[in-house]
Amino acid sequence: MKEFELLRLADLNLIEFWRESSKWIPNTEIFETQETVFINSGIDFPGCSLVFNLSKDAIEQPAEFITRSKAFFSGRKRGFSLLLRGHCDQNIIQYCKDQKIFLVGEQPGMVLDRKAKGGEAPAGAELRWVNNATELQDFREVAAEAFMDLAFPREVSESYFTYAERVLSPFSILATIYFDGEASCCAMALLSHGIAGVYGWARPGKPGARDWLNTVCRKSATLQSTWAHGRSSSRQASSEPRYIRR
Repeated sequence: MKEFELLRLADLNLIEFWRESSKWIPNTEIFETQETVFINSGIDFPGCSLVFNLSKDAIEQPAEFITRSKAFFSGRKRGFSLLLRGHCDQNIIQYCKDQKIFLVGEQPGMVLDRKAKGGEAPAGAELRWVNNATELQDFREVAAEAFMDLAFPREVSESYFTYAERVLSPFSILATIYFDGEASCCAMALLSHGIAGVYGWARPGKPGARDWLNTVCRKSATLQSTWAHGRSSSRQASSEPRYIRR
């Protein structure tokens, strides 16, 4: 598969991840029009209401894109954030820089078109599947702390996981990674568009937590079972890149 095809599938999986996770919140609205997806979250926080550009090509008039986005949310009296892709949204990114629009963060990602080979999870690391509301609690704690690095108030992040029956589904696989018995990382695999998209979060302030997350997600035989459902794997991390070849 060509690189642009893999990137397109990864983009669609990423947007599907935000669609599905936004549905965990009651009263959320999701609209798709003119190759743009708008998510009007039921949570009144700018980081939860989102705009995505679905276009395969660079937008020639980024000011018009921003104007449409502002018009959509102004009528709903909501602040919002833009989720932009480094490989095809550079015109919008540059426009935002020129307009001094606040940059919340830069999240790295990667695409694997074959299984990662060899290696074992780090010593002391254990991956536990999340299958019920009780097991979801540790996942919620780790994810909430990770999103605080992106200026999300803890109560906002935690509210995503209030309704376990909305979070747990047959097409998303959740796991919490424990190190020496302590919940340190968590990961979610969302299966869509021929992609097993793995989205991971590491608890801040834990030495080496992101390395544990990377190694466990990349090399754990159990998490890689998601490959049975997807031709390729895309990965997103909560903050700085920690994707290391081993």
